[in-house]
Amino acid sequence: MKKKIGLVVSLAIIVPLLAVFLSVSTVTAQGKYPAKPVTVIVPWSVGGSTDMVARVGAKILSDKWGVSVNVTAKPGGKGIPGTVEALSAAPNGYTLLADADGSNAVPAAWGKGVPFKIEDRTYIAKIAEFPWVFAIRAGLPWKSLDDVAAAIKANPDRIKWGWLGGTAGADGPVGQLRDALKKRGIDVSKVKMVTYPGGVDLINAIAGGHVDIGSASTTSVGPMFSAGKIKLIAITGNRRYEAYPDLKTTMEQGWKTVTFQGHVGFAGPKGLPPEIVKAIEDAIKASIDTPEIKKELAKIGAFPAFAGSQDFRTYVLDLAKELKEL
Repeated sequence: MKKKIGLVVSLAIIVPLLAVFLSVSTVTAQGKYPAKPVTVIVPWSVGGSTDMVARVGAKILSDKWGVSVNVTAKPGGKGIPGTVEALSAAPNGYTLLADADGSNAVPAAWGKGVPFKIEDRTYIAKIAEFPWVFAIRAGLPWKSLDDVAAAIKANPDRIKWGWLGGTAGADGPVGQLRDALKKRGIDVSKVKMVTYPGGVDLINAIAGGHVDIGSASTTSVGPMFSAGKIKLIAITGNRRYEAYPDLKTTMEQGWKTVTFQGHVGFAGPKGLPPEIVKAIEDAIKASIDTPEIKKELAKIGAFPAFAGSQDFRTYVLDLAKELKEL
């Protein structure tokens, strides 16, 4: 009986001590973060807005920590495989996701059979936002969204509208414009929607005359616009883009509900320790509004739009709800 009592007493002492030891060990290990290179997975192509903003964010972290932060593009499958890979990694902070509207709010609102839920990840920090532009083929006479509306109203079955199938950020402004057209009494049901696998494919299709209109990021349209193969008729939101200073915004044109902005931030697997989240969040927050970073973002048509972990999560969930209601 005495042996049993002694064993119970011993366990009562050892178990709490062991818990304290493990807790201290965990904090100590996390305190060394990052102790090796970090990988940021971009589930889209190299050179797109998500990739380019992610590289700005990676530079912030690398400069702050003195550790390599490598951006790896894993495109294909409408962004799903790369997103799943990043979110399936060990929650230790060494594999992050360059998380954009095309990997969170848009597929949550409009995607079918998407193998993840946007609630089941750790939102770390929103880095930047950027507008989208509406592009049309060069031979069309349209000069504004009002012209597009008039053309659809007159001959909806003759209009071909390119998009990415409701699974990418470029489809956000498409959904908003279609909704705005319907609210103006214009029937868009007869407009032919043509799906493309990526933004570059869509812009090439517009340039080639295969479709009449589509939306894309400012980085995607540059080459074809410079070559005179496409025209730009609007940019979403209320800020003009310095590279296209004469391009009027959707707000200026009176389309006040067509304001969709792309966003890019860092996220990680569910269960990422708070200490790691804070380390990344603090590093981004400290540098995002510096002149150097603002200049780097401006080059790609983006602007600082920091949001911490909880605010980033709320932003995405609210955006998904808004898009689902369109």
